[in-house]
Amino acid sequence: MKTSKLPDWTAAGPKGNVPDWAWYDSGRQAFWVRIKPLEIVQMSEGSLRRFLRASGYSTLVTDGHNISAVEKAMVAIMQQQSVAYAGPLAGHQIGQMELYGKTFLVTESPRFIEAKKGNCDAWDDLITGLFGDQVPYVVGWLKIALQALRAGPPFRPGQMLALAGPAGCGKSLFQNLVTDLLGGRVAKPYRYMTGATPFNSELFNAEHLMIEDEAATTDIRTRRQFGANIKNLLVNETQSYHAKGRNALTLSCCWRLTCSLNAEPENLMVLPPMDESLLDKITLLKCDRPSCLPETDAQRKAFRDALTEQMPAFVHWLQAWKIPKKLKDARYGITAYQHPELIESLASLSPEEKMLQLCDGHGIATDEPWEGTADELERWLRGKCDSWQVERLFTFNTACGVYLGRLLSKHPQRIEKRTVEGRNNWKICPADKKAH
Repeated sequence: MKTSKLPDWTAAGPKGNVPDWAWYDSGRQAFWVRIKPLEIVQMSEGSLRRFLRASGYSTLVTDGHNISAVEKAMVAIMQQQSVAYAGPLAGHQIGQMELYGKTFLVTESPRFIEAKKGNCDAWDDLITGLFGDQVPYVVGWLKIALQALRAGPPFRPGQMLALAGPAGCGKSLFQNLVTDLLGGRVAKPYRYMTGATPFNSELFNAEHLMIEDEAATTDIRTRRQFGANIKNLLVNETQSYHAKGRNALTLSCCWRLTCSLNAEPENLMVLPPMDESLLDKITLLKCDRPSCLPETDAQRKAFRDALTEQMPAFVHWLQAWKIPKKLKDARYGITAYQHPELIESLASLSPEEKMLQLCDGHGIATDEPWEGTADELERWLRGKCDSWQVERLFTFNTACGVYLGRLLSKHPQRIEKRTVEGRNNWKICPADKKAH
């Protein structure tokens, strides 16, 4: 990371070199100027001219020259201080950087809280009351997230932290505190992660990506796209930056993702199906309302102020806390965890389970096992069930076969597969009998 010095405002004239405190943003066709050691701002051409004049560059065109010193400096900035991207960049400190053969300008840094030994009883009350015996998982997640951000690139991958509990139990409060801990910057990624928009430029401005009580969808394709983007955004360090009206860029950043939702089964549908590829990438915690949460507005403000005041002490405690050996993970630092009750609720809503429920409800294997291909099962269900039920299930050509494959691993006592002459034959046994 290159650190640029401030201009010498007292200089009588230019030193003959290119001002290293100014850059040209080729994407926006605008200039950026460092006005303080930790502040770089976007400027118009006219404002930059005034800065150059204040640095001693003349606006006069002298004999034998076609342009003034100010104009020469601006041309030199455009030629030698041009950057492909300028703006905040999650996980990076302010300054110029070289990445993937291009020059980038990070215009601000995350605001980390300095650790200081002291009392953090309010934090203890909140986290213990909110998470109960799940505390090691959330504390470990916070510890690894802070370590990754403070260490800088190359960044360590992370997991999504999903919080499910009743309304008003403190989930949103905790998410806002996570924003403060992770540098004070937050962005909303849900629309991009579910395919509602192709543009994701705002996500690169913040370390904390926060999903908060989003409207759940039962569309399995949307939920699976959400799951695919969890893997992409949290595991891959290189990301495609796509702003409206601009060419895509490859950038490096560090994100941590939290999601809060109510614990009712229909609200859990905001989460992707929990298949094997996602189990190590999502920590799903069940939340309760802590007894320390106040009731009145004045009390809530006082409690929030206490949490803010104690944040340096909590960071100090967090840095000193050791992750139990049995919870360590070589890739993510802390092993993922999913609360059994929530996983059970989520599994009951999966399309394969709904298909099995339809089979049972319409007596496909009441007394004797049913045998046939996936296509034959789909045709049977389409003939027995309401059209809206099957249309929601079979949203792609091979859906029935895919669901049978998942049921085989989840319910081997009921589902059996045999391959005959290159064709998969399936057996569905009655609920009270086993496959054989």
